[in-house]
Amino acid sequence: MSKLAIYGGDPVRTAPWPERPLFDEGEIAALRETVLSRRWTSAPYIFRGDMSLSQVYQMEERYAAFHDSRYAVAVGSGTDALQIAYAAAGLGPGDEAIMPPNTFIATATPALQLGAVPIFADVDPETLCLDPEAVEAAVTERTRLIVPLHLGGYPADMDRIMEIAKRHDLAVVADACHAHGTEWRGKKVAALSDLSAFSFQQDKQITAGEGGIVTTNDQGLYEQCYILHNDGRGLGEEGGAFVAQGWNFRMSEFQAAVLLVQLGRLEELLERKNRNAERLGRGLAEVGGLGWPREDERITLQSYVYPRLRYHEDAFEGLPAERFAAALTAEGIPCGAGGGWVLYRHPLFSEARFRFPSSKGVDYTQVHCPNAEGAAGRWIGFPQEVMLGTEADMDDFVRAVGKVKENLEELS
Repeated sequence: MSKLAIYGGDPVRTAPWPERPLFDEGEIAALRETVLSRRWTSAPYIFRGDMSLSQVYQMEERYAAFHDSRYAVAVGSGTDALQIAYAAAGLGPGDEAIMPPNTFIATATPALQLGAVPIFADVDPETLCLDPEAVEAAVTERTRLIVPLHLGGYPADMDRIMEIAKRHDLAVVADACHAHGTEWRGKKVAALSDLSAFSFQQDKQITAGEGGIVTTNDQGLYEQCYILHNDGRGLGEEGGAFVAQGWNFRMSEFQAAVLLVQLGRLEELLERKNRNAERLGRGLAEVGGLGWPREDERITLQSYVYPRLRYHEDAFEGLPAERFAAALTAEGIPCGAGGGWVLYRHPLFSEARFRFPSSKGVDYTQVHCPNAEGAAGRWIGFPQEVMLGTEADMDDFVRAVGKVKENLEELS
């Protein structure tokens, strides 16, 4: 009989991985208390001027402080967060926003909603984050915004990106939807950009099913985000007056009640994931051929929301990443061969299916980002639940990779 589980052998592990979303009686009690309070919306009139009673307000305060930021505005989704952040930063019709192509479509669509033009710049092949040199080359007189994505929680090179932005007088809005708690030089990445947008969708580090938040250290940008998310109503004495065009993007008290409990676990989750990442990395280095993205001493903490490992096909005798991932999954390590997706090939862009005319001047069929396109077959992705396991679970991961590597002849 074959030794590999994919051909009928015994798998390395059959034990289940931790389940997400994580919750306990804390979330249940918080929801019950919110129901009984009869304060279900975060609309200011419900609190009659005392917003300290709002769980959304409390969550904004705590989240901002945890992320080295002075201000935060909680909204209904990560997409909402990006849209008000782009708008607050001044992005409008005909403006260009430089962003990576290997991202969820909601990084780009808020720009389209504002009549702006997404400009896709290539990524660093060793990290899959926005390449500063590609950003520099993409800057034009119409550029208003740079949008680095901290992919999977691995931060983009914020030193170079902020230097480029300062030199060209551009705003930086980070898509930090994967980066809860991620640090750069000991500081939370949220504080490095003019604005950072996070998501609380179910796959994220902490979650209320849906939800989002914008962080900033700039009072003016905070006020703009607040006005935009609250139907265009002003602050202070203008709290009941419509002072600008906006949207109802407010977070509900139910979402905030859950997130306040979830936020209390965030530090421990980050510590656990980073300990496991270090152990897994050491073990995989001994096996060879699979490892974390390029190490950077400036990265002091990661969120590992969508973990990915660099796959070196030559170390596995040319075995395609898809075949390797299938064999590893059969051994009890859920994974897949990822990378290689690019937004400009989506029909929304390649066929110019835009509601607004500004982006029709860009022929996205002529856009090519070789590093992003070439990522296919070079990365192995797996669910973040794996990173929530034990040290023994990490050792199982390493043993499974070693087993596949030792039995490559069965997969050839």
